Amino acid sequence: MADDLDKKNDSKISEKTEKEEKVTKEEVAEKSEKKSVKTEDKAAKSEDKSAKAEEKASKAEEKAAKAEEKAKDAAEVAATAATTAAVTATATKEAEAAAKAAKKAEEQAAKEAAKQQAAADKEAEKARIAKEKADAKAEKKRQKREAQQALIDACPPQYRPVSTSKYFWLSFLSVIPCLGFVITLILSIIGRNRNVKNFERAILAYYLIGLILCLIAILVVGVALPAELRAKVLLSLEEIIGSIHFS
Repeated sequence: MADDLDKKNDSKISEKTEKEEKVTKEEVAEKSEKKSVKTEDKAAKSEDKSAKAEEKASKAEEKAAKAEEKAKDAAEVAATAATTAAVTATATKEAEAAAKAAKKAEEQAAKEAAKQQAAADKEAEKARIAKEKADAKAEKKRQKREAQQALIDACPPQYRPVSTSKYFWLSFLSVIPCLGFVITLILSIIGRNRNVKNFERAILAYYLIGLILCLIAILVVGVALPAELRAKVLLSLEEIIGSIHFS
């Protein structure tokens, strides 16, 4: 009986031990499963973290690329700004040089204009003085003519002056052959103006002097010259007179 009990106890103990071992194995399996699940969770979380890290890294790379692009753009803008500043500085210098040249040209033009104005003023003053002198001279001549005309008007008609043109035509009439002598003789006797009468008398005196000289020449030729020479002279005179034809 005791052996049966011991066997039953041993079988119970062994059953318990087996149950405990099964429970322990199950617990260990569960724990291991839980650990594996946790490990998997941790692995998934680490994968998520790594994915997030990769995303952050890609974003950071994108941000870096954008920053590089912005830096390049900023560098280009800075280069453009520097070029623009250089061009602006050059343009400013050129503008200043052009302004100086323009100012110098204006000053030169102002000087030339002042010189020309001074010369024009001088010429105008000379012209004014010359005009005043000419006007004064013309006024003096006019006054002289008026005074002479007043004297002429004050003279009686028989003593009034004779113009140059009248003297010319009287001289022209007096030199006409034959007719001129008659006109001179008439005007020297019955002329109304004493100046014309005296002028015609002077011409008549020339005629008389010429006539006297002709008579003297005739007497010399007729008396003093030999007969042959006198005949030649008379013949020459006849030829000269015969060559003159009055129409």
